[in-house]
Amino acid sequence: MTDWIHRPVLSQVPALTEMSPKTRAALRDGPDDAASFRAAHDAVPALREIEVGGPPPLATSAQGALRVVAWNVERLCHLPATADLLKREGADICLLTEIDKGMARTGNTHRTAELAKSLDQSYAYGVEFIELDLGTSTERGDHAGQTNTCGFHGNAVLSRMALHRPVLFRLEAEGKWFGWTRGEPRVGGRIAVGGQVMLDGVAITVVAVHLESHSDPSHRAGQMARLVKLIAQYDATAPVLIGGDVNTSTMTWAERMAGLPEDPLRRCDVVPHEPLFDIMAAHGFVWTACNVPLTATQRFVDLADAKEKGRVPGKIDWIFTRGLTASEPSVIPAVAPDGTILSDHDAIMVTVRLPS
Repeated sequence: MTDWIHRPVLSQVPALTEMSPKTRAALRDGPDDAASFRAAHDAVPALREIEVGGPPPLATSAQGALRVVAWNVERLCHLPATADLLKREGADICLLTEIDKGMARTGNTHRTAELAKSLDQSYAYGVEFIELDLGTSTERGDHAGQTNTCGFHGNAVLSRMALHRPVLFRLEAEGKWFGWTRGEPRVGGRIAVGGQVMLDGVAITVVAVHLESHSDPSHRAGQMARLVKLIAQYDATAPVLIGGDVNTSTMTWAERMAGLPEDPLRRCDVVPHEPLFDIMAAHGFVWTACNVPLTATQRFVDLADAKEKGRVPGKIDWIFTRGLTASEPSVIPAVAPDGTILSDHDAIMVTVRLPS
């Protein structure tokens, strides 16, 4: 594996370099050993690019405060209603994860670009995975016979202000999703996408993060430690806000899939069970003023199924800040006015200011 994954990726492009359907199919159907993954990973230009676009910024700098939303939008399937929610909340910055570009399951559209146009915000988009097939087993059934035009799946930052120095941080290149072991063959790994906006003339680093779901507390802590290290390479002194899906389930994936009984209190009081919080504290990050305490951010589409399996919603989405004063944290239900569930995560929001 080349060493480029150990540095912030700053290469901006107007459109990510696409991989042909033929190449994606060959990787899907080919060997899935570690050497094959490394060769495939290093051969994908899109994994070391960050796409920038959208309408021109409405402002050069924010004054007084920033309203920031972090949200795993689960493919961004419900785009108009998602845009309406973000407009209603008056988000200056949107830190979004799990967004498709050129996936059959979302109409082979560029969801980030469409959302940015609707919000009148600029964007930076980075690829987490190149999807080698149509997605999960359910998605493969729903879209059988269709083809992904790009197969991109990743994170984005949208901003009302000018977004400076867009950046991509690759958090791992382990290849655990390569092949069919997890039922969804992919090339890539978990990422964070960021950039800087001006608040009262000061550059603020904002980052959308997505940690691995098929993991355990120790593994998540390692990914967050890597992110903090990469942010220090990018800008060691600027105030920082990190938000996103950090998958703080307090358990391993195997334990979750085994159907072990889940404690509703533990699933929301996760800090004592997730060492990533110790790592963040050691690097000067805080979270208590940024998040509503003991409040779940998971949303089950099928409540009856979740209850039958003994699953309870957990607090898995978080905002962390350093060098900022946070207030007014909230959890925003991911539900449209007509009752449509927009994502399996609720959105989280906070207002930040420079310290007085």
